Amino acid sequence: MQKRLVRVAAAALLALLLPHAAYAQPPTEPPPALAAPEGAAPPEAPEALEYRVEIDAPRELREMLEQGLRLLRWQNDPQMDATLLERLVAEARADVRQAVATRGFFAAEVTTRIDRDTRPWTVRIRVEPGAPARVSSAEIDYSGPATEDPLAQGLLARIREEWRLPPGARFSQDAWNHAKEAAVRTLAERRYAGARIAASRAQVNPRAGEAALHVEIDSGPLFRYGDVEVSGTERYPASMVAELSPVERGAPYRRESLRLYERRLLATGYFVSAQADLVADRDRAEAAPVRVSVIEGRSQQIEAGLGFNTDVGPRIEGRYANFNIFESAWRLGSEIRLDDLNRQGRLDLDTPPRSGGRWRNHFLQWSEKRVQNEETRELSGGFSFNWGLGGEPSAFQISVHDEEQLVGELVDHRHALFLGYRTQLRDTDAWELPRRGTIVELALGGAPAGVATQAFLRATAGLLWLIPLGRHDLLLRAQAGVVAAESRQGIPSTFLFRTGGDQTVRGYAFESLGVRRADAVVGGRYLLLGGIEYTHWIGENWGVAAFVDAGNAWDSGRFEAAYGPGIGVRLRTPIGPVRADLAYGMETDQYRLHFSVGFTF
Repeated sequence: MQKRLVRVAAAALLALLLPHAAYAQPPTEPPPALAAPEGAAPPEAPEALEYRVEIDAPRELREMLEQGLRLLRWQNDPQMDATLLERLVAEARADVRQAVATRGFFAAEVTTRIDRDTRPWTVRIRVEPGAPARVSSAEIDYSGPATEDPLAQGLLARIREEWRLPPGARFSQDAWNHAKEAAVRTLAERRYAGARIAASRAQVNPRAGEAALHVEIDSGPLFRYGDVEVSGTERYPASMVAELSPVERGAPYRRESLRLYERRLLATGYFVSAQADLVADRDRAEAAPVRVSVIEGRSQQIEAGLGFNTDVGPRIEGRYANFNIFESAWRLGSEIRLDDLNRQGRLDLDTPPRSGGRWRNHFLQWSEKRVQNEETRELSGGFSFNWGLGGEPSAFQISVHDEEQLVGELVDHRHALFLGYRTQLRDTDAWELPRRGTIVELALGGAPAGVATQAFLRATAGLLWLIPLGRHDLLLRAQAGVVAAESRQGIPSTFLFRTGGDQTVRGYAFESLGVRRADAVVGGRYLLLGGIEYTHWIGENWGVAAFVDAGNAWDSGRFEAAYGPGIGVRLRTPIGPVRADLAYGMETDQYRLHFSVGFTF
């Protein structure tokens, strides 16, 4: 009896386990019902439905939709069928409305249909955006210590004045985000590095097409500079990098100071990359560390180049530099330059830069120039004490000049021991591509009697004034110079004035305006020139310009300006603005093409 019970229990247990065991074991071959008949081809998968999408909308919206619409991303799906396509088209209407709303169109009408008569099928989407929403009001509030900081009040007022979405402006999500980012960035670049958006709200009334904006900016604590932490140095000591810092421990933070620090490090020639950042930790605001990361460049460089300038024609040049002579961080530089009018060679020896961006330069230079039937050969040398590396450069200079001048058959020898000072003052909204502000250059020097063939005193001043006018720029330029002496005779031509060309009075050949002497144009003791230029920017980096230049150099008598009106095109690049101009020289009744790069006086 017991044995029978055991056999029954075992049979029941086996019956329960067998189905699970059979499921757990993978089949060694397909079931007969699923196996293909011998010699027959496997059944073909159903062909995927193909379709294309046509969007009828303004170009601005069409390009956006073509880049992000889900319906377009499913075009090549192998499982696409009519049912799935109809569902995607229905969803696309909501997607389109949501997408165009980010551009400020909150009352857009969107229609869709599938054209089954074309091959492949065509999904047609029509968008009538209506009028874009406009900003009805914009409130900017502040919180944090900046509200009680007298030195920050001007900055807070400036943020309100320069708010990028004022009442009446077209509203869009991108513009809203950019406006907030720009406002915070402006505050964070001076004193309050931890500034952030505390709250923001855009209340949109789709029927009225209006958006009421409100943003609150939390300044956070006042940041002060702490220690400088340097990384990346190998050949040069970290102490040299720290010594070049323009910031003092405990001074209020200013972003431009760190940008100056970076320019100063790059200007030494020792580094190919330099990055200086403040650690914007609110808990360390009283002494926030400055982290500087550098990448050292090669200690020796050889460069060669070909170029063209409408003033001097084709140019060939070569340079050799050694930034670590005898592993002392002294810098040796040499250069040779040849073009149609000039031949020049120069040798420089610079000391390592010290705190404040100070260094000493020693130079030797030889040059030959043939301009407007005047030929000069000069040998000069000397040294200068420089400061303001990477920022507003200034220098005291002592140099010796020996020159031979040839005009026709006349030969004149001149020499001078020159002592001079030069400086630059700059207040612009940006360093590489400024649109607002002023740049002033001043120089004063001379050669006393007994150390020159003709004693003289020389002074020059230049002004560049940049005025932004929305999508237009106005540039005013002026330069003046005077050489006080009994006569221009005996003064090396380096210290006299001539003008005309790409960077002075356009419409005239290079240095063709000056004192007439036989068939030549030579330098005079006086210079006066100016210009006004108006630029309309068509795109982000392209623009067209109209300008008028006027000026001349003379030695005695009355000043008579030579005028050069013209038109040109402008291109913003990382190395500065590129200019191509066609100018008319009213005194010569000739047109000239001019090409230049960068801001010049």
